[in-house]
Amino acid sequence: MKVKIISKKRLYEGFLNLDSIELKHIKHDGSWSEAMLRLNLKRGEAAAALVYLKDTDSFILVNQFRYACYENGESGWIDEIVAGVFDKNDTAETCAKRECIEETGYVIENLKFVNKIYVSPGITNELITIFIGIGNSNDKKYSGGGVSHEHEDIRIVEYSKKKAYELLKSGYFKDGKTIIALQYFQLYENELTH
Repeated sequence: MKVKIISKKRLYEGFLNLDSIELKHIKHDGSWSEAMLRLNLKRGEAAAALVYLKDTDSFILVNQFRYACYENGESGWIDEIVAGVFDKNDTAETCAKRECIEETGYVIENLKFVNKIYVSPGITNELITIFIGIGNSNDKKYSGGGVSHEHEDIRIVEYSKKKAYELLKSGYFKDGKTIIALQYFQLYENELTH
């Protein structure tokens, strides 16, 4: 589809950038739309990994405070898979491996690609590559818990596979990338673990 950018203005620049864009686009019927205002939260690329330990048949997740969840009336602390934003020279794999170490303390070398997803394409260009990280309990080489200069306060959570599936079915998990990774693992478990 064709798009005409009428104007673009940076509203905020920092850890995240927020742009205001006035645009028109070709509609499905071939005509041009009216001019419209759109906001785009520029976050960049990120990577995430669901850590699975073969020897204990369990998942390692992280529990941390998320203000947006708190503002929505929840406690604010949620369980989710490891994730982080790319550093300057990162690939999805190097980012995911680093985040596994920083957040959980596990050195995970075996990453299985799941998908690349837009988190919320109506408002942000953030693109996350999701992996399943296969390891064992002896891959825990560091303490984890996040990095202090990023103000991370992470509790490492371990769920048996059975318990994680029960929580998934009950609607306990609220984070989209976590739900996708767990559902993917459930669908392709035999291929992922053998």
